[in-house]
Amino acid sequence: MVASEIIRFDHVSKEFEKNDKQELQVLKDVNLTINEGSIFGIIGYSGAGKSTLIRCINGIEKPTTGDVYFRDTVINNIPNKQLRERRKEIGMIFQQFNLMPSRTVFENVALPIKYSGLAKDEIKAKVNQLLELVGLPDKLDVYPSTLSGGQKQRVAIARALVNDPQILLCDEATSALDPQTTADILKLLKRLNDELGITIVVVTHEMQVIEDLCEYVAVLDTGKIVEQGDVYSMFADPQQELTRKFISTTSKLNLPDEVLDSDLLHLVDNQLLIKITYVNTEAIEPLISHISRQFEVDANIIVGDIKILQQKPLGGLVIILDGTKANIEATVQYINDQNIRLEVLDHA
Repeated sequence: MVASEIIRFDHVSKEFEKNDKQELQVLKDVNLTINEGSIFGIIGYSGAGKSTLIRCINGIEKPTTGDVYFRDTVINNIPNKQLRERRKEIGMIFQQFNLMPSRTVFENVALPIKYSGLAKDEIKAKVNQLLELVGLPDKLDVYPSTLSGGQKQRVAIARALVNDPQILLCDEATSALDPQTTADILKLLKRLNDELGITIVVVTHEMQVIEDLCEYVAVLDTGKIVEQGDVYSMFADPQQELTRKFISTTSKLNLPDEVLDSDLLHLVDNQLLIKITYVNTEAIEPLISHISRQFEVDANIIVGDIKILQQKPLGGLVIILDGTKANIEATVQYINDQNIRLEVLDHA
């Protein structure tokens, strides 16, 4: 079954005028398609243009050139009244929660539909249902100041869902949270995607968020998308240096320079320090024992890492190969032939 697109960027660029009348280009010829029901991540460093990009989806920002499509509607070309109606189909949560401190949890969640024409009983039932969904059924009458950061974000999520949106935009929604709370919020977002079928677009500078939550990812660098694809393929075989830097933050296989340069890994004779990365399900085999027997080399495992990403294994090893020069060369050739990515880190 072919997935249907829900958001599409067509050659979108965005410029802002600075105080000195010069133009600051924040987005540069962005082409991007987000499919309905997917969880799509957009990652980049601060200043890359991530927040501007996500705000083009709900029309808060309008492109200088190009178009942003929400299904068949060009968001940046519709009148304000129609845009306000379309925004009801696009919920949004933020890093700092944006709750109103003078209103209770119930009032915060109900605010977007307060003047919708729904009866009070209908509003109450809907808010209760959403607070149950996000795990806060007992917080109806408390104020945001009494809540933890994770609880505040759950309230913000409930409020974003109150109009039954088709899309949920998350702008650095976990950046202000501790690791455990972040993990809990990501699990909640995944459950909402599974149970409601809602499309989720996540803006972040943390690759761990992409790994734990997203199905697809685009890497943004100074306004340009430099790489995009499904998360497994990007982790298994990143093409751009920036992508590799982000991925390295979630891997245990990257030895710091102080370790590589220390006596801890002092290589002698023909020894070779290599990193191997498994990139498909067939690659999982007793590799170390096999190469030791077949090529008469010793393989000393320095560090290993394996994870399951999108129901497929991904991982690798950093090892020292020790043996004759010819046998080590034959071992390297064999590993390369097995569809296992090999990188030489150091040699004697």
